[in-house]
Amino acid sequence: MYLIYCCPMYFLIVLIQWFAFWKPESDLTICYNIYNGIMFIVCLPIFFGVFFAVFHPTASLQFKQAQNCQMIGQLSKWIEFNEKYQILYINFEYEGKQYLGQACASNYNDAKTTSPILPYKFYYKYDSMACGPLDGNNTSPQYHRLLPQKQLNSTEINRNQRILRTGGGGGGGGGGHSSGGGGRSSGSHSSSLSSSSSSCYRDYKWSDVKIASWLCQDRNFDIEDYTDLKSCYVNFFSSDVAYLNGQQRVNMKNSYNFPLIAYKEHAYYPQADLVCLILFSYYNWILSFNSIFQYTANYFLKKIRKTSENRQTAIQALEFKPNPNPEPILMEQINKEVPYQYPAYQINQQQIYQNNNVDYLPQPQNMPQPQYMQQPITPYNQFEQNLNYPQVQYLNPLYALGGPPQQHNYQNEENIDKQPVKIDIQPQNPML
Repeated sequence: MYLIYCCPMYFLIVLIQWFAFWKPESDLTICYNIYNGIMFIVCLPIFFGVFFAVFHPTASLQFKQAQNCQMIGQLSKWIEFNEKYQILYINFEYEGKQYLGQACASNYNDAKTTSPILPYKFYYKYDSMACGPLDGNNTSPQYHRLLPQKQLNSTEINRNQRILRTGGGGGGGGGGHSSGGGGRSSGSHSSSLSSSSSSCYRDYKWSDVKIASWLCQDRNFDIEDYTDLKSCYVNFFSSDVAYLNGQQRVNMKNSYNFPLIAYKEHAYYPQADLVCLILFSYYNWILSFNSIFQYTANYFLKKIRKTSENRQTAIQALEFKPNPNPEPILMEQINKEVPYQYPAYQINQQQIYQNNNVDYLPQPQNMPQPQYMQQPITPYNQFEQNLNYPQVQYLNPLYALGGPPQQHNYQNEENIDKQPVKIDIQPQNPML
């Protein structure tokens, strides 16, 4: 969710890089790559180191719902006189079985990541932690007592038996006793902070495991609310042995595996620290990969451009490619250029046979002149068929020129007016 909320800052960083490296007319690619290399080397360990060392230990814990959670005991201690830490013994029910678990309360429950005692860390016995001021015997815990199980099952229990008072008390139950011990501790704490040395480390020995403070309740929590039955969340820390220890109700203080109880499903974390980690390390680390992507993008752009040019060349070649079947085009050109002439055998027979009784050749001047026309293009298949099976009925030349044969009447020949006929040696129709 924070990665989404911080997206405007991400684009702001991109805009700054654009003004710094891409807008200038000079080529700053080398400077841009050097900058990204530095960001990659610096931000990689910062982000992953801080995230997995600070936020992951508590955020990775998975809690399950539990019922009938009731606080039955309390134990507190000033740890190095920096953190007021309390162990809370919780009786709860999970999957129909009764368990004893351990919760905590601390004044570091909402501490920053730079606190003297790290609030995100689980301290084990003999782990080193920063020394606090010299506090004498105030680090020793006050008395504590667990209530008997038969008294816990009773519906009416005396208030003084349910609330276990400790020095420096946690809440309303320890008010009377904490007026002396707690006030004295607060005065000593405020007066001796300056004597703390950050170079000093001591071993943690009070319990086998100190729960991370971000999983704890506030030290001023109301005890009355937690002594009543209510729901809570459990994580069996940190192995399956915690199930057995919880059923046997072993001493939680001296156990490495125990049911960890929390009253909120997720651990606390400082939101400001997480946002700064995202903005100044994660986003810059992600943007450092642009040095790789710009060369990769240029490679793909060249490939796409080359493919587009090859496709354009292929299209141009197809446009100028000659027709593999030039015969229809040739016929069309011939029909357009050469005028169509009627053959001799297609002369209008009405002019030739105007008079069936006349058996002489018509005069040349009366012959029809050739007419020019444009013949429509004939498909090649039909053209071949016409060649093989012509539909034109060729006439006998003699029959066409002289008409139907007749017997000569020599008697009538003398009566015929013989007129001289001028014969043109060069026929007008080349087919004749």
